[in-house]
Amino acid sequence: MRFASLLVSVALFVTPVVAGGLDGSWKGTWTKNGDSIPVIMRFQMTPDHLEGSFDSDALQVAKIPFAEVDVNGDHVNFLLKGDNSTTTFNGRFAGDALSGRFTEGSTQGTFDFTRSAFPSDALSQRDVQFRDGAVTLAGTLLAPHGGQRHPAILFLQGSGPEGRWANRYLAQKFAEAGFVALIYDKRGVGQSTGDWKTAGFDVLADDGAAGVRFLQAQPDVDATRVGIYGHSQGGTLAPLVADKISNLHFVIASAASGISPADTEIFSVGNSIGITDLKPSERGDAESYVRELVHVAYDGADRAPLDQMAARFKSRDWYFDPPPPDNSYWAISRAIAHYVPSEAWQKTTARALLVYGDHDARSPAQPSIAAIQAALAHAGRKPATVRIYPGADHIFMLVGSSPKDGWPRRVPGYAYDLIAWAKAQ
Repeated sequence: MRFASLLVSVALFVTPVVAGGLDGSWKGTWTKNGDSIPVIMRFQMTPDHLEGSFDSDALQVAKIPFAEVDVNGDHVNFLLKGDNSTTTFNGRFAGDALSGRFTEGSTQGTFDFTRSAFPSDALSQRDVQFRDGAVTLAGTLLAPHGGQRHPAILFLQGSGPEGRWANRYLAQKFAEAGFVALIYDKRGVGQSTGDWKTAGFDVLADDGAAGVRFLQAQPDVDATRVGIYGHSQGGTLAPLVADKISNLHFVIASAASGISPADTEIFSVGNSIGITDLKPSERGDAESYVRELVHVAYDGADRAPLDQMAARFKSRDWYFDPPPPDNSYWAISRAIAHYVPSEAWQKTTARALLVYGDHDARSPAQPSIAAIQAALAHAGRKPATVRIYPGADHIFMLVGSSPKDGWPRRVPGYAYDLIAWAKAQ
């Protein structure tokens, strides 16, 4: 299972345990290949169906929704859809016990849970909407209890159809630390209107800027201490959002690319097919193929040479089919092709934190850090604070640290490091 970064809520108050049925809160473990992690699952009946979600500090996720929840007598089935996989859970419950098995591809595991008190959130939480022109963006506002004004933070999305849940864990951690946090569905995702597939970085940055202005207008927010967090694509376009807000206080750019989108794509696609591990004779062909793909996608070059190369290399182990002509990959690539990160960073006056894993195979850490710091220096800005996590990949999983075929291990303390920096600004 692959999840975006999020948190388990801390309960200061509890509501009575729901007697019988699946409704309520369940605390237990998911186990695969002998490796167990603690999880909290919650189920709630709506007027027409049963909804479910889960939290796990071990995976650094919170309120990740199950795609489907079905109950038939004492049997329960629910689905979890990750980035590249679907996990199917099948079990039985009796009274305060819930157990069964789950399957993800060829991997099987077990789950064992006990009904627990249903915690009320320790935070104020409400669904909100704000607008960017004709587009309505839907999100959730998390805030500490109390009437005083707080610093605030907006969370930008990564690439693809990312909803508000992707940043839920970090948002809860920041809110518990005294920040008002806004997470929202990318345009065209969840309850937001518009279409992310046709939006370039400038449009997405306008959405983010609209979110910052919405935050600044909240009565419990100190408008002079509002910042943004963005991971991957969100981190890459974070300085563009900052340029649109004259008094933005801080920027946290996580796994952000500081080089051109085309060069970033060459780096990312090349790593995805293991170019550096190929024999020299194969490496040259693979590099040529990747560069031609990116040339078509980002420069609008004629596709015929790419298709000819595809036919020639189809039998190679590293080969992958180029997306079909009607795939959104081509339109998205053209929409972001002319973005120059260094130009955006030169205009950024907010204090900046750059965060990378030294095993990031999607965003080139060292070239990006060098380009961003050079841009800030050229503009006479204060250098960004840089934090690099040894052994961490693009999503801050620790490479090679997980038990064989067990659960992934994330960088410990990631959220707390970000919060400590933001509080110090």
